[in-house]
Amino acid sequence: MSEELSFQEVEELLEGVINNKKLTEIQTLEGLEYVVFSHPSAQEILASRYTRRTALIEAAKEELPSREDIDRVIEERGIGGEDKKKIGDLENQIKAQDRLLSLTKIEARRKPILENISRMNEEIEELQAKNESMYALTQEFRADEEALLYLSWAGAYKITGEKYWPSFEAFEKDTDLIRRSSLVQGFALFNRGLDITQIRFLARHVLWRIRYTAGLKIGGPLFPQGLCDLTTDQQSLLYWSNYYQSIYEMMPDEQPDQDIIDDDKELDAYMESYFKRREQEGNDGRLKRRSGGKGKLSAESSAEVIVTTNHPDYLKMSYSEERIKSSEEASEVEVISPTSKRARNRRGASKNR
Repeated sequence: MSEELSFQEVEELLEGVINNKKLTEIQTLEGLEYVVFSHPSAQEILASRYTRRTALIEAAKEELPSREDIDRVIEERGIGGEDKKKIGDLENQIKAQDRLLSLTKIEARRKPILENISRMNEEIEELQAKNESMYALTQEFRADEEALLYLSWAGAYKITGEKYWPSFEAFEKDTDLIRRSSLVQGFALFNRGLDITQIRFLARHVLWRIRYTAGLKIGGPLFPQGLCDLTTDQQSLLYWSNYYQSIYEMMPDEQPDQDIIDDDKELDAYMESYFKRREQEGNDGRLKRRSGGKGKLSAESSAEVIVTTNHPDYLKMSYSEERIKSSEEASEVEVISPTSKRARNRRGASKNR
């Protein structure tokens, strides 16, 4: 990904995440206009949930079907079975292409594989959108649409800083339907957040690493808003920053090479193997401590082995002549050697009975 983005594009992408702002073009009846998207505040998100719930109630009053009703009809009539099978086939093909990509190191050969994966993902999205269109008249779709409209209004600002529309009512009454449609589509894409590959790329990029390490040392804030108002992208960036920080702090002989760190899949495979190895070493260490430093425990080395008189090594073992405490009701138990005179006398006495 580093080869696909210029330094300026990386800077713009990072600043958008840090400041929760993105400059976007939208289409209107009069041409292109610029709008600044920002993730809504906690209060605005709460208001959008209220909007969704009230919309659900209204849709039920209008007797619109629910998603459950549509699912029942689809199952009864067997609709969409071929599309589901095709989606499954495409997903299996993508997995195969991913495995091939992980084994291909030459960039010229990687490019067509990446193009195939992108094409198949687009086909899956088209099939999913086709199936989702069957739910367009459901109560849930109506409610989700109303909530998205509210969030689109709440997250749209002019370049000067004020809301693009002064109120939600003004947004609903806007007669420029092209502008409204373009803005809602743009906000939906923005609200989805950055791809995880982009977030991980930013988390290890020098532009962010400088800020992150400085924030760790001096305890300064990394984002303008407080923790309770962090966006999904900001939370994800913090998570992956901590992940890479732990890797950069590994011992030199354990730390993966930089080319592995820069490859998400190779790094994930490396760290999975590393943690499995550490877990095994930890288990071995705990077992060794329990066995008094003798490694794996066995029935012969355990202090809890019970040897009865019919054991083949019963007469070969040596015992102390001391009296030890018992965990049973008796306060003490006398332990004597099987080869001692007292033991032989006791065996003789038991035979005469």
